[in-house]
Amino acid sequence: MKNIIIKKLGTIMLALLIGVSVFSLFPTVTKAETTDVTWSNGSLLAKLGDGGQGDKATVGKTSGKWYWEVNGIAGNPNIPSISLIGITSEAGNNTSDKWKYHSYYGYSGNILTKISSDITRTAYGTTFAQKDTIGLALDMDNDTISWYKNGVWQGSNTAKPSQLGGSQVFPMVMAGESGFKSFQANFGASQFKYPVPVGFLPYQDSGKSTTPDPSTTPDPSTTPDPSTKPDPSTKPDPSDTDGSSQPTGDRAILVVTMDNGFDKEFDLSKKELSAFIAWYDAKDAGRGASFFAIDKHNNNKGPFSNRKDYVIFNKILTFEVSEYSTK
Repeated sequence: MKNIIIKKLGTIMLALLIGVSVFSLFPTVTKAETTDVTWSNGSLLAKLGDGGQGDKATVGKTSGKWYWEVNGIAGNPNIPSISLIGITSEAGNNTSDKWKYHSYYGYSGNILTKISSDITRTAYGTTFAQKDTIGLALDMDNDTISWYKNGVWQGSNTAKPSQLGGSQVFPMVMAGESGFKSFQANFGASQFKYPVPVGFLPYQDSGKSTTPDPSTTPDPSTTPDPSTKPDPSTKPDPSDTDGSSQPTGDRAILVVTMDNGFDKEFDLSKKELSAFIAWYDAKDAGRGASFFAIDKHNNNKGPFSNRKDYVIFNKILTFEVSEYSTK
């Protein structure tokens, strides 16, 4: 078992140490393996000229959890953008003025929804400008969509992808006024600017990683060394089929020591640890949420459908990563 002790000293050198020592062991999910999703013009750059003109991605989704980022790259970088970034169910060739959509509106920070002929406005997040990166987290399994501004989650909302109708949901952008506007998308072909939310995949990923490959199932005849074998209480529940807590090879015990001396211990998959490290590194650089949610998985005792432990960044004193393999 390899042990990595990382101590938070609040220095730039420590942040670099974390990036080098941990990311080299557990690569963060920062981009997809495929490059086949673009705007309808075949490019990642959508150029819009008239108010109400929009563009949508070439590939839609029917299930799964997906993340992508959009940047406006024309106009004053500091003035709230009169543009919409969101999702549509439009799969045909109708002009954008006939689309149904849920969108985050830069000028007001509202969610603009168009399901019928009327557009409804719901208070949501902060305004955004051309200089800002907008991340979108589409959860088709739980029928939700949420937005991030420069890595900061803008909160939950009542918009549901299913309200749009149709069999698929597509990323979309739309100009709110006449005048040249351009939107640069990253569906996962290159590294995202901000960490991918836990449980989500790059939009253009095939999604195959959401179901563990049979080839990664541990050989029953293999018995881990006692020094690396996790506590029996952390053994995955056979009823757990979501794949996130099933051993798929490299795993790690994460022990987080809080500033009050209390230790929190978690048995994590490589993907979960990568997400934690990505969040920690981003927050140490001044980006992202102040807390990180870790799913309790098989430690979900009681009549609850889900339990999470929230770790607060400025309460972390040290954390230790102990790798082990179930192969």
